[in-house]
Amino acid sequence: MAEKKERAGGTDGERPKRGGATSAALAGALIGALAGLAGSTLAYFEAKDTHRSEAAARRADIRRAAYVDLSASTNRYVQQAAQMLNVSLDPAKTPEDRRRQFEDKYAPANTELARAYTTVRLVTTPEGRQDLEKVDNLSARVGKLATDRYARGPAGADVEKEGIAFNEAVEQQLAALETFLDRAAGEAL
Repeated sequence: MAEKKERAGGTDGERPKRGGATSAALAGALIGALAGLAGSTLAYFEAKDTHRSEAAARRADIRRAAYVDLSASTNRYVQQAAQMLNVSLDPAKTPEDRRRQFEDKYAPANTELARAYTTVRLVTTPEGRQDLEKVDNLSARVGKLATDRYARGPAGADVEKEGIAFNEAVEQQLAALETFLDRAAGEAL
């Protein structure tokens, strides 16, 4: 019987000591859990960074599209405003010709430009909004110069003077738009 006690780990009925094996198993489980936690944490932060990068890229794409649309809309608007002024100053054009030019070409270009401004205002930076406001005010001036003669027609008009004022307003509008786009390209693209 003494043999059985010795093999069992003790001579006085004690259980065998297996603390080293249990501690090693617990330490291994703890190390595994910590490694899993560290891996999960790293994966989380990597996914978060990827999400931020993708979101920034999407915002940049949206801004680029809005800025291109604004530029194209401004060019169409200027073209239609110039035609509106030309039709209004042409003595051979009737009030019906002026109305058709206004309704069929100028008004849609004006609406398209307003939509483009609204879109850009929503997606641009706070600094961009300040520059955009200047462009918008200059666009309104171009429109006013183009449509002031709409109802009056060419009677009593100084064609050269009105043409010079219109061209100066267009140049200021396009220069302000260029300044806005240059700054926007540096900020968002």
